[in-house]
Amino acid sequence: MSVSEQEAADSAPQEFTKPSPSEKMRDLDFLLGDFRAEWTNYTADPATKGTASWNTVSTFSGHAHEMTQLVTEHDLTGRFIVQWVESETKFSGYYYDDWGNRTLLTSEGWQDGYLTFTGTCVGFGKTFLLKERYEIVDENHYLKCGFVSFDDGENWVPADEVHCYRV
Repeated sequence: MSVSEQEAADSAPQEFTKPSPSEKMRDLDFLLGDFRAEWTNYTADPATKGTASWNTVSTFSGHAHEMTQLVTEHDLTGRFIVQWVESETKFSGYYYDDWGNRTLLTSEGWQDGYLTFTGTCVGFGKTFLLKERYEIVDENHYLKCGFVSFDDGENWVPADEVHCYRV
């Protein structure tokens, strides 16, 4: 059986070149660096407070940011990696930690002064919707507020508040 010239051309190896990072990644630059995180957990009764260390770096040649969260008093290490997905015109992020929790989150970007990620979380023995809302306070301070929903997003309950201060 012979192969036509068109079939041969169609089966030729395609050349791929690494694209430049999206300019949208600059929307996340406020996360870069080392931060002292002061958190309040509203899911505990009564609410509990603590501190953590958060560090975010640019990775994958600028195509993603990776945040490492260390909560030493609870022996917890978590990571959140996020990038802009051009074909979906939104950010996509994945959180995972050494307690076995994981979350896939998406965000359409900044709206009304907030950067909000939403997605499904599998953690602490449950599956629920999670909303993480970021707000820049100033160049050395940002606020992240977390909310959970157990009814498909009909009702959002405050879960945590984290003030992050650049160190």
